[in-house]
Amino acid sequence: MNQYQTLFSLKGKFALVTGGTGGLGSAIANAFLLNGAGVAVCGGHPEKAAALKKLAESLNRPFLSLSCDLTNPRKVSDMLDAIEDTFGTLDILVNSAGINRLIHAEDYDDETFSQVMDLNLNGLHTVTREAGKRFLIPKRYGRILNLSSVKSLIGTTENYIAYCASKGAVNMYTRQLACEWGKYQITCNAIAPTFVRTPINSFQLDDPVFYETLTNRIPLGRIGKEEDIASAALYLCSDAASFVNGQILYVDGGLTAMQ
Repeated sequence: MNQYQTLFSLKGKFALVTGGTGGLGSAIANAFLLNGAGVAVCGGHPEKAAALKKLAESLNRPFLSLSCDLTNPRKVSDMLDAIEDTFGTLDILVNSAGINRLIHAEDYDDETFSQVMDLNLNGLHTVTREAGKRFLIPKRYGRILNLSSVKSLIGTTENYIAYCASKGAVNMYTRQLACEWGKYQITCNAIAPTFVRTPINSFQLDDPVFYETLTNRIPLGRIGKEEDIASAALYLCSDAASFVNGQILYVDGGLTAMQ
């Protein structure tokens, strides 16, 4: 068989998508299921998990829905226990969980700043470290994908001080882990989208002035779609990207090229 016919297949692979019941995470989980993977999602939106479970059943794919405090190492270990009991192993980790709080920098209290950093960066590290030690490093194979943002590269007037800081750190974490774990044949990359309509940002995108100002800065003249992000995730977690490592892929319609 022509090798290019199977490069994007995830058949026989098992993936964990944190934030997998959110807007982008569920789109990525959906794409993985459609392309052959067994999928575990961790998130707080049971209705999205139910839809993914229904899809998995229709495709006869293994599926697991979990909830976990990703900033608690013991809870993360329990989650990985459940994955090991159900799947036996893990090949792909997508770190999609994240939060934002829109507060002026001068008013951003320490507790809220820590909450954003704890999930967006510290929680990402905890899951990655534990999944790596338990599954990926021993088998000398893995795909790690982090969800970053264009706000890791460019600033904004919209009160994103903690979010921007966390995503900038995610970029450097991605590059460094790619260097450290490349010897195990584990790749680590990140996707940095511009705005994609999700429940967390709909209130902004529903503002016609905000929306027009945003799309005027994007050469393709539109915001992102969930499938734009899912397609990029599928590529970076497949064998098609086996030699892509330590990269930040800006899925932004050309927004960062305009800066």
